[in-house]
Amino acid sequence: MQTDKEFYFSVGLNDIPWDRLVHWYGRSTDFPTYFSDALSGEPERQSTAINKIGINIEHQDGIMMATPFTLIFLFRLLSFDNIDKKQILDKILTVAKATKFQFELYENQEIPTTIHNIQELLSEKYIWATFESELQDEINWEEYNYSDEHYYWLKYTFDVIRTFSSILTNLTDKEDINIANQILETAQVNDL
Repeated sequence: MQTDKEFYFSVGLNDIPWDRLVHWYGRSTDFPTYFSDALSGEPERQSTAINKIGINIEHQDGIMMATPFTLIFLFRLLSFDNIDKKQILDKILTVAKATKFQFELYENQEIPTTIHNIQELLSEKYIWATFESELQDEINWEEYNYSDEHYYWLKYTFDVIRTFSSILTNLTDKEDINIANQILETAQVNDL
């Protein structure tokens, strides 16, 4: 099995079962389209896609199962020239702050040791069942208990940020560098 770092750099967009990962408003089925739109070269289309991603992966200082996987591809978007890096960095910073806030809730608590790498979060045990109906998804929301894996969503969200910190250190725009420093500080990574 790959290490987490190897996974972050080699996983393809279509390797993630987006239709079985949820965000705050439902399944992440549309995420591949959002990433494609973010690379469209059309500023309005890019902005809309990045906003939709941001709204779905962080809500009221919380993150969900799609968040760490989504960050992998948000960081990859930063390597492209014709994209609004500030908008992406703002979304990553919001997620980093939410993750830090949620991590603080685990202080002085016993940490579960059930998950050993990010790829386990994609196993049948931790993702949603194949889509059956909207009604079934509503029932899933009511019954879903994500106790152990929640900690690991947080852990791997920060791990993705730390792993891709070199992308943040290569930014040249002053405003982008300022946001990048805030992300690194929030994730407790050395400043640029």
